[in-house]
Amino acid sequence: MFSIGFECETDSEAVFQWFSNEKQEWEQKGIRTGCLYINRKKIWWDFSGTETEWQESMLPYLASSLCDYLIQKHELKWVKRYIEHAFLYKEESPAITDIAHSLLEGERLEIPEANLLQKRKHFVYRELLEEIKDRSEIAWAPLLTFRFGNYHHLLMKAAAAAIDEYKWEQEYQTMVEECRHYLKHHLPVYSMIHVQLTDKPVFLNEKKEPIDQWTRLHYLKPALVFEKSLPFEYMVVSPLVSFAPDLLHVYTDMEEGTVETLRMIFQENVIVHPMKEWPLPS
Repeated sequence: MFSIGFECETDSEAVFQWFSNEKQEWEQKGIRTGCLYINRKKIWWDFSGTETEWQESMLPYLASSLCDYLIQKHELKWVKRYIEHAFLYKEESPAITDIAHSLLEGERLEIPEANLLQKRKHFVYRELLEEIKDRSEIAWAPLLTFRFGNYHHLLMKAAAAAIDEYKWEQEYQTMVEECRHYLKHHLPVYSMIHVQLTDKPVFLNEKKEPIDQWTRLHYLKPALVFEKSLPFEYMVVSPLVSFAPDLLHVYTDMEEGTVETLRMIFQENVIVHPMKEWPLPS
């Protein structure tokens, strides 16, 4: 007989319902599961098989099921709590929590912490298996509070990474709006520009003459520097906005981040071409 004690009936009922659904799926696979009971703040699992069957068959399923329950039902609540109370982002917490959720779901692999966060289920499963394999009864609240140090450390990392991403997105949107405002209120240096998105971008004016690096630097507006971490010769967005062309032709074979940014800033005044249409011979 295995049991879990809870501090409130709401928790016991939620876990009981979760186990009941899982139990049906296991039995459909031919796994002997025994009987599941609930009485107010306690759940019992009565298994009629051998000790070996319990240890080798049922315990991994129980640990996996509880792992999925914690991650699906509690994880974002904990992350949101860290965002609001550890990092003090209360008003922004819904938006930041959404970012954290996408990060935890593996949708933002470009963020350095993403690979580590994908391992969190391993930490939770391992701790749960260790907790229940030698115990006939566990207490739910202490389990959540004291057992998952590594897991909660990862969730703190997720919250911090989501905050950094949120701040970057806010800065990005602000820069996009500032660039749009500049284009709207300044006359063009060149009416049309062609830009080839290679490792070092190539710029042509409306006459399809090269715009050299010194010319780009001369017209660059410091307040419009979008790519602050890049050396000047690699910058694309900042020089283009500083030139404020009426029409922009972009040549690339990849719909990458730079193209998306140019579309957001220049809107209907940008045309994207495949690299093979570059007007100068290679």
